[in-house]
Amino acid sequence: MGAQDIQKFDLPSVVDVDAMDAMRDSLVSAIETGNTRLDAAQVSRVATNALLMLVSAGQGAKSNDFTLSIANPSEAFEEAVERLGMGNIFAEFIEGN
Repeated sequence: MGAQDIQKFDLPSVVDVDAMDAMRDSLVSAIETGNTRLDAAQVSRVATNALLMLVSAGQGAKSNDFTLSIANPSEAFEEAVERLGMGNIFAEFIEGN
């Protein structure tokens, strides 16, 4: 993979622990080898534990000198982040902030 390549993943409509478990191996590999972009446009519901896993993935990417970004956050995604008081944490990851 070239230095400019970004690995892209679409988050499912329901982002819960089961959904994150399903994409964990791909996400871990991605954040260890390059910049990663998650598209959150289709998210209609997101669990607290899944948000915590995304924060952990973002920190893992950063420790590997890569970035994890979240593009097109849906209203439901943004509301969940704000409701849990995680706006400042996710501001680092959400594109356009």
